Amino acid sequence: MFKATSKATYFFTQVEHDILKSVCAYMVGVPCDTALNTPVIAIDAFVQQLPKTLRKQLRFGLHLFQWGPLLFMGKSCRFTRLPPRDAVKYIESWAKSRFRTRRRLFRGLRDIAFLGYYSAT
Repeated sequence: MFKATSKATYFFTQVEHDILKSVCAYMVGVPCDTALNTPVIAIDAFVQQLPKTLRKQLRFGLHLFQWGPLLFMGKSCRFTRLPPRDAVKYIESWAKSRFRTRRRLFRGLRDIAFLGYYSAT
């Protein structure tokens, strides 16, 4: 359906692409390798169709999720650098957070991860 290219996405920067690829790996439960480029490209195509305000919120949310371990776990590293066990705990903390905003972002990221994964298979 979608073919990976050297410039993998149009909306997402390379950093955001890597964050989303890692999110997809944990949310969908597949290894984080080059095979996940295709779902991220599918997500990119979907996101380009969203209203500008939602695209901005998604971009902000990805960066918040990336740097959240520092804020929410006291870990001095980004999400994409967490060991697998800590990454799973971190994601679960978003899913079960008492803060609605964190739960909503978790659900949004989970939903687009599945959207990308299943549209590419």
